[in-house]
Amino acid sequence: MKLNLTIKRRTMNKKSLIIVLLALVSLAGQAQEVNPFLSFIQRQTAKPFDYVTQKLKMYNVVSLGEDHWVKDHMQFLADYLDYIASDTTFHIDALAWESGNSIDQKKADTLMRSKTFREDLALQILRNAADTYGWPYKEAIEDIKALWRYNKKQEKFTRLLLLDPPYMLEVLDGERYEYTLSRDQSTANKIAGYVGWNMKVLYYAGSSHTQRQFHYSYNTESGMYHVQATAGKILSILYPNRVFSIKLWGGLMESYGYVPAKDDYRWERCGDGLADEAFRRNDNRPVAFDMAGSPFADIKVSDFFHFSYTEQMLSRTNGSPFRETETMGDRIDGIVFFRPVNEFSIPHIEPKLFDDSFVERIGKRTKGEVKTCSDVYRYMKKAHPVLAEEADKYIEEK
Repeated sequence: MKLNLTIKRRTMNKKSLIIVLLALVSLAGQAQEVNPFLSFIQRQTAKPFDYVTQKLKMYNVVSLGEDHWVKDHMQFLADYLDYIASDTTFHIDALAWESGNSIDQKKADTLMRSKTFREDLALQILRNAADTYGWPYKEAIEDIKALWRYNKKQEKFTRLLLLDPPYMLEVLDGERYEYTLSRDQSTANKIAGYVGWNMKVLYYAGSSHTQRQFHYSYNTESGMYHVQATAGKILSILYPNRVFSIKLWGGLMESYGYVPAKDDYRWERCGDGLADEAFRRNDNRPVAFDMAGSPFADIKVSDFFHFSYTEQMLSRTNGSPFRETETMGDRIDGIVFFRPVNEFSIPHIEPKLFDDSFVERIGKRTKGEVKTCSDVYRYMKKAHPVLAEEADKYIEEK
């Protein structure tokens, strides 16, 4: 009996030893994979705000590619504008703002020149943003207010440059419209005008617009792709040495609704998560850096965004814009990491946006689905599930 027990214990010990060894090998492998990112990050010394300032001094256009429906990215912009408000060594001539329509440009100019902050004008600008219910976030208002404060401190005019062409509102409202330019072409044209005068523009928009890439759709009837260049792509071609594209580090948040992941990170991590793990092992220290010469530049676009190329996407006879070898270094010039993805949260809704007139307008846009303010929040919740927690605060029970 004693002999059998001894054998059994020895067997158990061997098994345990093997398990431990396998675990150590696995951990060593993970550490080895992370090391290129970690060792690179540990050598970087540029702080996010100082990095953006450095690039604005060097280039005419600096893009901040943000993730929609993330409070933290909007806060970063407001905090940055406050940070540089007293710095007279350079001046931003325009904040190119995605969430506004050019029909409101005079309102935006009036707001920036006003002696007191005109929240009514800010609300109207956000009502005319290119979403069914506008862009109704308190943090967006804070961004506009921060630019107003920047104007006052600098004592030199900075324009809130509204980018969308007018027909975008006619499309939303179901009215007859005349297509002029794509949103990105309109944006690129407006910003390029500033570059021609050697002026400075901070371009804040969704990263799908600021990156050097293409928007596309596939036409099954013709067997061809419809392809349009993003504003970031167009500007990089027009002024290859005068434009710098920065991505605010974030997560993959789904194009329809931004559904949070059900893990500790809350949002799905870009790539295989090794970069996020490297930031964590670096104590999540805020840092900013160029893509050139970094391991981040070598991340394949398909790996970063978690998709696989199809035969159709890689065809060279149907106008496809895809390249299997495309990397993130092909798309962006720099990264700003200021907070771990798992700490990101959704923006706060501003109920003041939804006056009676705008609720009625939203009702027409939704073919009668929206009749009351509570209906607006229900619609918002359905369209973008990530906003559910915030929308629920304002839904009144019938």
